Amino acid sequence: MTQAPHHGIITRSVRTGLAGLALAAGVTLAAGTADAQQRLAMGGTHGQSAFYAYQVAVVSDWNKSLGMNMSIQELGGASASTTALLRGEVDMGIAVTSSDFDAMKASGGAKLRTLYYFAPLPNNWVVAADSGINSLSDLAGKQFNPGGRGSATEKQADSILTLLGIAPDMQRAGGSDALDAYQNRRIIGFMKAGLHPDGYIQQAHAARPIKMIPMTDAEAKKVVAEFPYFSLATVKPGENYGSQAASLTTVQTAIGINTTTDLPEKVAYEIAKRIFSADGMAAAKSGYPAADRADPVTLTLEASVAPLHPGVVRYYTEKGTAIPARMMAKK
Repeated sequence: MTQAPHHGIITRSVRTGLAGLALAAGVTLAAGTADAQQRLAMGGTHGQSAFYAYQVAVVSDWNKSLGMNMSIQELGGASASTTALLRGEVDMGIAVTSSDFDAMKASGGAKLRTLYYFAPLPNNWVVAADSGINSLSDLAGKQFNPGGRGSATEKQADSILTLLGIAPDMQRAGGSDALDAYQNRRIIGFMKAGLHPDGYIQQAHAARPIKMIPMTDAEAKKVVAEFPYFSLATVKPGENYGSQAASLTTVQTAIGINTTTDLPEKVAYEIAKRIFSADGMAAAKSGYPAADRADPVTLTLEASVAPLHPGVVRYYTEKGTAIPARMMAKK
């Protein structure tokens, strides 16, 4: 196995999986199809993210329970993963509604398909507790990281701040480098999407106390009106990161796993069947404790931007679940 240092990034040419994820050769899917022997790669977010832990947990579960042979490539975020997906460099990957929306308009985007969404993704605007910053407008001219380089979060922050006419001194970096920059006082804050408590924000707070700043109602409504992949949200960070307001207004997208029409229907069907099951949800929660705070069956139908993969359509059809017309690929 050829493995890169530190995060264990695995190249597609090797695709033998993270240690402990791949099963011995010869194990098959429940129906014994040849698809089970196909080596698959999933595009991942950065290793410091709670969602990377989620991906490791579900891929491990699929490899064990479904006899799959899948590895994870750490690509930095949903935007980078979806780009790699449409280039044929991975078979599926981390997805956010905003990056799917952009991908659908790009070259090759017509082949993009949704597997499922597993969590709402509120935007958290994080600054140092002693920064004196109390609003988004206060970020103007301040050294601020908009999210991991190449991630959907970065693009969301750019879009929101540009729309609102707020211009921080953007400090662009990968997730790990941005965290280090915050902890060592080289930046005043960062934007991080996710439910609370969030491990990345907890790490930041442990080294340098944080606070979260709200969007005004007018700001949030303006963003939702301009970008259809956002919805209004209220977050309640509680006491996870020190003293916080009881609730904060923001906007949110959703996070999940996407693929393309190239993925065999049988593989997508088996993944849907497993991830929506009680055992699949338990495996997901082992990697991402907040995974059970949303119903992925319902969230997928509510949040998806790209059409459902035929294998997922088959799952919903067997369960007698109505599928919105907008989520069915045109014949």
